[in-house]
Amino acid sequence: NAAVLLEQAISAAPAMPSGDRAAALALAAAYTKATAMGSTLQRDDPQFRSEVDDVNAKDAAMKKICGGA
Repeated sequence: NAAVLLEQAISAAPAMPSGDRAAALALAAAYTKATAMGSTLQRDDPQFRSEVDDVNAKDAAMKKICGGA
């Protein structure tokens, strides 16, 4: 899943700036949490929607770091 891919990329890039590393780890953690919650909650559950919003915010921050839109 995406969290594992991010963690592998982080491990493979030891010279990654600490702020970038923290953002990537935060995104990986958000993916993990949302995936776990998604296995028990419905997509329209407010708690799950909050987790999806958190993933989207952390993804946007990572895209900014990587030079994306």
